[in-house]
Amino acid sequence: EYGGAVACLAVLVDGKRPLRAQSRMVKGGSGIKLRTESRNLSDEALVSSAEVTIHSLGDMADFCNPMAECALLKCALIQLGLVPVDSINANDSSSIQSYLKTFCQTDMDNIGLEITSVSLLPTGSGMGSSSILGGCILAAIAKCVGIKLSGMEDKPTEEVEFNDSASLIYAVLMLEQLLTTGGGWQDNIGGLVGGLKLGSSDAHVLPLQTKVQRVKLPPSLIEELNQRLTLSFSGKPRLAKNILQNVLRRWAGRSSEITDTVGSLVKGASDAISCVKAGDLDGLGQVVNQYWQLKIAMAGVDSGVEPDFVHSLLNLLSSNGAITGGTLCGAGGGGFLAMLASKGKTSRDIEAIVENCVRDGDKLG
Repeated sequence: EYGGAVACLAVLVDGKRPLRAQSRMVKGGSGIKLRTESRNLSDEALVSSAEVTIHSLGDMADFCNPMAECALLKCALIQLGLVPVDSINANDSSSIQSYLKTFCQTDMDNIGLEITSVSLLPTGSGMGSSSILGGCILAAIAKCVGIKLSGMEDKPTEEVEFNDSASLIYAVLMLEQLLTTGGGWQDNIGGLVGGLKLGSSDAHVLPLQTKVQRVKLPPSLIEELNQRLTLSFSGKPRLAKNILQNVLRRWAGRSSEITDTVGSLVKGASDAISCVKAGDLDGLGQVVNQYWQLKIAMAGVDSGVEPDFVHSLLNLLSSNGAITGGTLCGAGGGGFLAMLASKGKTSRDIEAIVENCVRDGDKLG
């Protein structure tokens, strides 16, 4: 109703791209082998994994259960056209092989497909990992079997980019509907389009079409952002679904507080981009603080969106002059905390204040 706007910055985590996917066709094989891996960020040691082999249509039937093993990979296959969603039945033992042959655009009867996804982020990170990983999986499979999706090749341009129904961004949006987790387009654009950008959508336009305007940053500003921008895992997984349900209930009520908040969120995205273009990172920190308060207002102060220890930590760091702004990533409730250190400060200064607090016996929350 209001249109949407989000200022997004794609980042490395400890110098790494933490979400990955790969796909390959196997000559002489059969069926589809799916594998998901969770690994440590530091040394990439395997934490857990799951494997599923699809031989029949019935093996695809739990695609809409987010808790089912390899459900995200199954949804990616359906979204890309492996099988029509209305043809999937748990009791159907029909072979997947004829569908796979067509999908892989090959004349070979004996063809297999292997797909692996890897995440180096903890569950409930708030970093949009499900959406971004979904995009990685879609792009890996599409490239493997010869399907073209606009946006698969991240080629920076100063022109406004439009994401229609043939785009990778739109495919991720549809994938999440298949998975029944819902979700918007902000994480897709945030992680699948490189650098800083303003993502937006127009009001009352269906089907949804998003736009991306990239912002070129001078090397000096990138260096300053690398010094001052800090990501810290709160130690508590975020529970986005419950918080988002609360947001939707409050939005349905259309109180003046909520409608005003939505308008402020849209404006805040443009304000953030303006601050960065002007090289005003202190101003950006203030916008981040305003954004966090608006997110709390959308969910409600009693929703759990801001855990007590996060509230105390942000107050501590602000009162010590260590940060100019901070927010939980994603829906809130836990996950990663993004903070912008004050001018002349770095992430090490933030760490020192927290460590001193713990050493002196002060408790957060």
